[in-house]
Amino acid sequence: MPFALSAEALQWVDSVFSSLTFEEKIAQLLHPIGGQRSLEDWEKLLKKVPVGAIFWNKVNPDEFEKLARDLQSISKVPVIMSGDLEHGALTLTGKCTVFSDLMSFGACNNPEYVRQMARITALESRSRGLHWALAPVIDLNLNPENPITNTRAFGDDPDKIIPLFRAFIEGIQQDGLLAACCKHFPGDGVDNRDQHMLTSINSLPFDQWQQLYGRVWKEAIAAGTFSVMAGHISLPDYQGCQDDPDSAMPATLSRELQTDLLRNELGFKGVLVSDAFPMVGFTSRLPEKDLGWTNIQNGSDSLLFADPEKDFEFLLRAVDEGKLTEERINESVKRLLTMKAALNLHKDCFAPALTGEDLARHQQFAEKIADEAVCVIRENKEVVPVAKEKLQKVLTISLLRNDHVLPDPDLETVDAELRARGIHVDHLRNPERRIISEIYGKYDRIFINIPSLSHANLSLQLTGNQMMFFWHYRFNDLKNKFVFTSFGTPYTLYYQPYLDNLICVWGISQVSQKAAVRAWLGEIPMNGKMPVRPHKTRIKRYE
Repeated sequence: MPFALSAEALQWVDSVFSSLTFEEKIAQLLHPIGGQRSLEDWEKLLKKVPVGAIFWNKVNPDEFEKLARDLQSISKVPVIMSGDLEHGALTLTGKCTVFSDLMSFGACNNPEYVRQMARITALESRSRGLHWALAPVIDLNLNPENPITNTRAFGDDPDKIIPLFRAFIEGIQQDGLLAACCKHFPGDGVDNRDQHMLTSINSLPFDQWQQLYGRVWKEAIAAGTFSVMAGHISLPDYQGCQDDPDSAMPATLSRELQTDLLRNELGFKGVLVSDAFPMVGFTSRLPEKDLGWTNIQNGSDSLLFADPEKDFEFLLRAVDEGKLTEERINESVKRLLTMKAALNLHKDCFAPALTGEDLARHQQFAEKIADEAVCVIRENKEVVPVAKEKLQKVLTISLLRNDHVLPDPDLETVDAELRARGIHVDHLRNPERRIISEIYGKYDRIFINIPSLSHANLSLQLTGNQMMFFWHYRFNDLKNKFVFTSFGTPYTLYYQPYLDNLICVWGISQVSQKAAVRAWLGEIPMNGKMPVRPHKTRIKRYE
């Protein structure tokens, strides 16, 4: 196992395990989402189903800390609190440091930066009562059209990403503050489809998978990651489904992938958690009553986003029917208790509070990373950078999908940063047709900002309202005023190959927005290195 426990911690694991009833053991396997339950509701639930873990997303840190302390006080076994802490304490809204997306660290290519980011994430998260970072993403972004990996990944080259994610694991797990969770086994980034909507496929021949993903997973295991997340992703060549790849089960329902490959061949001994239960790549494959027990029986330990009451009953029924064995349940419960002991949850579920000075220092470091990560994808020095003295009045435009789900769609920090420098700023979202040619002469620069991020069910292509802008943009007539910036994907030129300039700032976090403004105005150099190979561009801009 990746856990090195003291004799005292081992004794605690054995003692707690021996004290659990069979029903309590089954409850330890459940990992529901926190949601909006009140403390009273949680008390009722935990009395009936004392779950082993709870996932949290976008919660007020003060309110969460109070609730977490109350929940731990009423739990017989410490509850491990998890979140998608991929580039900062993202679970906590405000009062925490949010870094630019993970690919920005690929653009910096400095493992020490990753280690510091992970350490900051661990300190801020544990001080509030979080323990399990469902991160890092160690997928290879091999397919530029994959809608899930993209800027959530470090890059597409194992040689470059291995030192980076090893640094993440070391930083996040230092002093037992948080558990790392490498995801998504057996590896996302090959398919152009989304496991939220179907079982996506890692279609590589197994010998090629071994050279790429297999090598990555061996390194993650050697680095001592406490946990791994199995994806709703198949590996048909290994599963013997080469002739009918759609028939291959996702890793989350596959003994071949979870037990034979990950545990037996690759040697992983830690905790294995499923990706989220409601995703169609999982729920479409079996009747609801069979999903949970099949996942556990085939090697998993923790059922992410399980329905705590319904799935608890399904698991009990599966035991009665002889489908889920007591041996498998005991293995999983011991692994979970061992990880809790490695995180010292039996002693204290929290870390000391951080000071305002600590948080300010963390924020300064996040801004440093965002600044150093800015990449020039297509250079045009006649347009950008431009000295602020030449800018009296500018227009910023956000190009958004019709179905955008962004927390800051208008990139308000961009406008605030420009105004703070004494520049007059007007803003438009998805401007109407022809309006650009009508107002073009009023501005010293027009900043076209494209927040195109990896997200469930969304393509990274420019679609709908985003495209309306380009219908009436005269690419070879309206020159030297338009500055194009991708606040996300590095592949924008594949879809818009005629842009005469483009920079990338790796996300829409406040630090990324500030970095964009600094880069536009020449306050920082744009020295980031592309961490992915460019998507093939078929058309060159007319010269």
